[in-house]
Amino acid sequence: MIRRSPTRIEMRLDDLQEYEEIRKAHEAKKDPEKKSSSSMNPPTWGGKVPQSEIQERIGYIPQQHPPPTHNRTT
Repeated sequence: MIRRSPTRIEMRLDDLQEYEEIRKAHEAKKDPEKKSSSSMNPPTWGGKVPQSEIQERIGYIPQQHPPPTHNRTT
């Protein structure tokens, strides 16, 4: 296979300005998505999550059970 000689790449001021415009447009487009999705991210892991918080998150409502009564006659 024949090898090509390396192509020289020259950076011009116009290229830098065009890159900056595209980058700013991309960041402006990305910012609203970032703000809305940040509330979707879970908090950083800080240890064990309380069971009540987990139950609230999944919509589980534990029902209170009356204490058992023992009617034994001896």
